[in-house]
Amino acid sequence: MKKKNKKYHFPVSNATNKISAGLLTVFLFNLPSAHVLLAAESLCEIQPSSIIKKDTFSTDGKTHLQSDKVEISKENVSRFTGNVVIQQNDKRIETDQAEYIKQTEQVEAEGNVRFIAADIQIKSESASFNLKSNQAVLKKAEYQSLTSRARGQASTIEIKDQSTTKLSDATYTTCDPGNADWLLSAGTITLDSKSHQGHASNVVLRFKDVPFFYFPYLRFPIGEERLSGFLFPYFGHSNEHGSELKIPYYWNIHPQIDATITPWYMSKRGTLLHTEFRYLTENNNGILDLEYLSNDKIVNDNRERLHWKHESKPGLGWQAKADYNYVADVNHLTDFSDNLNSTSTTYLIRTGEAIYNSPNWLLNIKAEDHQILSGDEPYKRLPQITLNSRYAVKNNALNYSLKSEAVRFDHADYEVIGDRVHLKPEISYPLRSAAGFFEPKLSVQHTSYNLQQTTGETQLSRTVPTFSLNSGLFFERESRIFSGNYIQTLEPQLFYAYVPYKDQSDLPVFDTSVYAFNVNQSFTDYRFNGIDRIGDDNRVTAALATRFIDQENGKEMFMARLGQIYYFSDRKVQLPNVAVETGSRSHIIAELKTQPGSWNISSQVEWDPELKEKVSSSSQLGYQYKKFNFNLAHRFQRNTLETREMKLNWELNSRWKLHAAHLYDLRNDHIVENLFGINYESCCWGLRLSTKERYLSSTQTDRGIYLELILKGLGGFGIKQ
Repeated sequence: MKKKNKKYHFPVSNATNKISAGLLTVFLFNLPSAHVLLAAESLCEIQPSSIIKKDTFSTDGKTHLQSDKVEISKENVSRFTGNVVIQQNDKRIETDQAEYIKQTEQVEAEGNVRFIAADIQIKSESASFNLKSNQAVLKKAEYQSLTSRARGQASTIEIKDQSTTKLSDATYTTCDPGNADWLLSAGTITLDSKSHQGHASNVVLRFKDVPFFYFPYLRFPIGEERLSGFLFPYFGHSNEHGSELKIPYYWNIHPQIDATITPWYMSKRGTLLHTEFRYLTENNNGILDLEYLSNDKIVNDNRERLHWKHESKPGLGWQAKADYNYVADVNHLTDFSDNLNSTSTTYLIRTGEAIYNSPNWLLNIKAEDHQILSGDEPYKRLPQITLNSRYAVKNNALNYSLKSEAVRFDHADYEVIGDRVHLKPEISYPLRSAAGFFEPKLSVQHTSYNLQQTTGETQLSRTVPTFSLNSGLFFERESRIFSGNYIQTLEPQLFYAYVPYKDQSDLPVFDTSVYAFNVNQSFTDYRFNGIDRIGDDNRVTAALATRFIDQENGKEMFMARLGQIYYFSDRKVQLPNVAVETGSRSHIIAELKTQPGSWNISSQVEWDPELKEKVSSSSQLGYQYKKFNFNLAHRFQRNTLETREMKLNWELNSRWKLHAAHLYDLRNDHIVENLFGINYESCCWGLRLSTKERYLSSTQTDRGIYLELILKGLGGFGIKQ
């Protein structure tokens, strides 16, 4: 029986007969890598998400067959030709012709076979599907992920069951069709969704048709599952370490526990073992970082480092934290860290905290110790307990607050140790409106000490009241500048602080220093950072600010502020060996910020009116236009430092990017750090070339060249010179 020129569309079986193709999606290798670039849309010709139309799949839970022609034989064998479509929920088979055996539910498809699932498309010359056993074999197949850019070929793709798929003579890449700049090929690949693992043999990785990596056997995780195994190695060379080789091993100990173990071979030093151990539970998380190098050939000694960071949230408002650091020698961070901040560290901190949060109170119990790398060691806090109120500030109403602390200071080398208890209750009545504000504040600070000295125990105490009054007005007017409409404000501000003199020369100095002078600090009622000294004060801070605000978008286009402190009495309370301050006025502090067009300018200057010279300054000039970003900075502090800084980020186009950084110590006339890099990015791979120069000491400079190849969807490979 033959019928022509009519579409046939009828159910073949119920929804229990399914062809499983979900395993095919895991051929998107999930190999861990610290360097992955996202493909820019403009760099790729084909977007996988645009391949499949919305009406591709059926939704009624049944399997359907349709074609231009159908021929049914007496043996219950149906032959379909012309635009054959088999649909089953989120799976679809398209082919030129197919043969369907009703008894065994076997489908044999030939000619332009196209198999589509929710997240993958496979094209093949021929294919066999069994709707009853959920098995399939596709020959000379090409696959394309619909959720990523992964694609490839295989001589055979065999779906053995709902959990196992095997690919023979397979390839994998994320490049556009016809442009496989990099390609991974394997003799066989077996994917198992039950164990969440994939296995591949005879794996070869090529770039520009040049093979540069061979893996006899490769195991990898499927989907989001993690899997123990070796990660991509690192090769390099440096003047300090010689030839280098890192071979990281990832150990998936438990779904919530893992470790990365990295032997780091250095021809000039030996082999350093670096282990990073991580754990994560519902209420706890942390990381343990360990480094060990046996008998460093350069220093002829063992090198060790440990860092443990932990955070716990047991509930009911409680939180616990720990941060512990240790190095066996003071040069460890300088020798083995690329971080400029790490190499300038003077001590390592060790803390443990228990924190309780409630809507109105914050309790913190903390123990703090240190490992000194250079300079003097601060006091240990064993422990420090603070209890502070956190009531929301109410305008035009009476406000109450309390700050309190109890701490034990200890030190092995200092003559004075002991306990300190501090209380600071405070009341305020902030009056605020659109025209201005008026905020009086009164507090009392009581501190008691229980000291242990070489001469015996001593108990000391100090009680000092503090009064402050902060006030300001807001004036505004409309202004028109260069055809722009602005709101100009004029904001005078006066701040008065009074703290009576209390002799504190017999009190120790555990953790107190002098605040750096700036505009914001001049509007506070304290002069010291810490509570071992409460500075006597009788002063007024006067400041005047003006702003220009764009009426169209509310953006602050310009801000300038000028301020100075006027003293009505000498400041007798000082740190040890510091003379009494007798000046009647402070340095002048000035700020300026403006954003004309694509420019961003800011500056802060501290000026000494007595010596008529600059005390400190910080100036920045920035320019940003589209994808070009440039910044210049200059920092100065009298008799201490002077530096210049430059940063550049320039995206020349969608493929090429430049970045550079420069930090120079003008006071000591040497480079602190220089960086320059150029990045190239295509649809499926990227290349990074960068140079780095870093000042270590007057006789030592670290220079290096780093070249990195990134294969998008796979990983990165680097060479350092």
